[in-house]
Formats: sequence, structure tokens, C-alpha cells
Amino acid sequence: MSMNRPKIAVVTDFDGTLMEQDVGDVLMEELGIVHAPQVMEASRLFREKKVGSLAWIEAAYPLLASRQAQVDQLLKSVHLRDGAQEFLDFCEQKEVPVTVLSDGMQYYIEQILRSQQVQVTKVIGNPITYSAAGQFQFGVQNTNPACQWCGCCKASVVKQMKADGWLIMYIGDGSSDYYGSAFADWIFARASLANYLREEGTAYYPFETFHDILAILRANWPLYQDGTAAGRLSGRYPAACQFPVS
Repeated sequence: MSMNRPKIAVVTDFDGTLMEQDVGDVLMEELGIVHAPQVMEASRLFREKKVGSLAWIEAAYPLLASRQAQVDQLLKSVHLRDGAQEFLDFCEQKEVPVTVLSDGMQYYIEQILRSQQVQVTKVIGNPITYSAAGQFQFGVQNTNPACQWCGCCKASVVKQMKADGWLIMYIGDGSSDYYGSAFADWIFARASLANYLREEGTAYYPFETFHDILAILRANWPLYQDGTAAGRLSGRYPAACQFPVS
């Protein structure tokens, strides 16, 4: 890569994006956690947009505390989205770093990537895991003092990568990705993220599999390299996002 070209990085969501399934939803539904009173209430408030994902995570994920064996068993039933490995191979060939950015549980992300022999540059998620001794450890990624809406502050991560000089291709499907994609240069979207962006009038590339994304990148790679590919954004600032005043 020539030194005068911008650096390109990929940021991809995990649940429902890199993975065919929303792994967190699979765990919560299969283990009956969605029916716990506090989780039902948090879900209602989340649907009504009275709370963000942080409140839901705090209600739901502690209920996995004694269920590592069941979690591990369920993780065997999920799989990558079609074309994901080919896409990661393409990024490796092009020397494009890939960050998995998730509002989910770090434990299952790392377990799945390891078991399916998937390599990415970095994983950023909520530090919810089981220790080597099987003890449950709960935490969230969000250290943003100005905004405690999401468990993982995706917007802060992408904002910092932009400040470090990267051109960002953002790939996502859900509500947390609406915030994360706000500072990206190009967005590849499906499901509810695509709906949000369509309603907002924001440019994005639709996809269902990573083959769709690869077809676009292979046909236009030099344009992405020099920053002129179609659909590049100049910055969106979701009203819910707040950051410390520097």
C-alpha cells in the first residue's frame, strides 16, 4: 500500500452480521432468559426507546452466571454468514485490518472465532465472560462518561479510529450499528440498520451475504483505496450519542 493513500479498515458487527444468527438472542431464547420478569421489563423499555442496550444487558446477561455448559453447547449450533470467511481472506490479502465490534458478550465471540478458526485483527465487545475456573464475570465496554445508552459504545470506537486516520467500512445490521456507523465512510447494511438508514436518507450498500459485499469491493477496490468510491459519507451524528467535551 502506498504511503500517500488513506488506510482502510473494516469494522463489522458480530451478531446477525458476521454470524448468520444473533448469538445473544439464541442464548437468551433457548435458555428462557427472555421470560425473566426483569428482562421482559427491560425489553419493553428498550422497544419504547426509554432505555438503551446497557439497561437490557444489565438485566439479562447476569442470568447466564451458572450456565456456561449450556452456553457452550448452544454455541455449537451457530455459524458464520455465507461468504464471511472469503471476505476475511480478501481483507487479509489487501492488508485491511478487521475489527469485530459487538454489543454482545465477549466470551461467546471469542469462543466462536476460536472454534471456527476465524482470525480477525481485533475483538471489541462487552467484557462478559467465564474465568478459567468457570466463574462468571460481568462488565460493559462503555467507558464514555457522557453517554451510558449502549453497553458497547460503538460510536466512540469508530470516532477514535477516524481520528487515527483510518477510512472505515462499517458492516452491520442492528440498532447499535446505527450509532457505530455514524462516523464511518461507507456503510454496508442489512435488516434494521438498513431500515434506519433508508428512513434517514443516508447512503448505504445493502447486503445479505458477504458475497454481496465482495462483489462491490472487487469491482471498485481502487476507488475505495483513494477514498472516492460512491456512497462515502461526510458524517452523521445520532441525537442519542454524546461525547465528552474536549
